[in-house]
Amino acid sequence: MKTLELNPDQIITLNDYPLYSDDVLIKYFDKCKQGQKLPFVPVIKKGIVKKYLNNKLLKKLEEFEKENPTAEYFMLDGSHRTTALTLADYKIAVIIYEKDEDIIEAKKIIATNQILENDTLNHNLIENCEILDRHFNEKPYFMTAKEKTDKMIEGGVLPESLESAILGSVK
Repeated sequence: MKTLELNPDQIITLNDYPLYSDDVLIKYFDKCKQGQKLPFVPVIKKGIVKKYLNNKLLKKLEEFEKENPTAEYFMLDGSHRTTALTLADYKIAVIIYEKDEDIIEAKKIIATNQILENDTLNHNLIENCEILDRHFNEKPYFMTAKEKTDKMIEGGVLPESLESAILGSVK
């Protein structure tokens, strides 16, 4: 089980735009600004996931890769955390699933709050890849965590308190 800190342009995010909960995003952003570490975001290397994507998605991914050559990991869970960390201009702590044993090891650290209990832990590596295939077939486009966060800023879908905190510091 490996962990890394990644830049938001290295992570292919889930297509849950806009995010489901402003309150959760604000909570994580506040924790970032207080210097608290957020739980690891589970990811799988792109090369592994590609084996389970259908041909239509592979073509879309090829186009995406031309514009995003550094995006090497698919996120499985953690949209609020990745967005909060990106808004706070921090790297994203990830846990990498490369084999089933990594998922088993991740389950063991739930009690430490280093990883959140989530549905990805109930599936093996192949099943998680198949879930990603179904997810992206429902919304067939790819974005990095950075692109999604930028889209949220530009689209004005951030909670007002975050928007003023972020944009106020830029002006």
